[in-house]
Amino acid sequence: MIDLYYWTTPIGHKVLIFLEAAGVPHRVLPVNICKGEQFAPDFLRIAPNNRVPAIVDTAPADGGAPISIFESGAILQHLAEKTDQFLPADVRGRVDIMQWLF
Repeated sequence: MIDLYYWTTPIGHKVLIFLEAAGVPHRVLPVNICKGEQFAPDFLRIAPNNRVPAIVDTAPADGGAPISIFESGAILQHLAEKTDQFLPADVRGRVDIMQWLF
């Protein structure tokens, strides 16, 4: 399960679209940036840069404790590797995707 800390921003939409397209079980937890909720201590423990989106992967591949991830590129790369989707194995395809991502 992925907890997505989200607000309706273009960058937030990227992560939500990935989760939907990949069929990843998730729940959306709104962080109202108009009300300054991104500065709440609980949210800052997940995203110390105080920005959305951020995720908590409650079932990481290593079976350990949940992992908090912030920055959309890091989130999308993690999800692609976790699901084995949208990230080509061949070096040229992977480079193309990473260029567009970052």
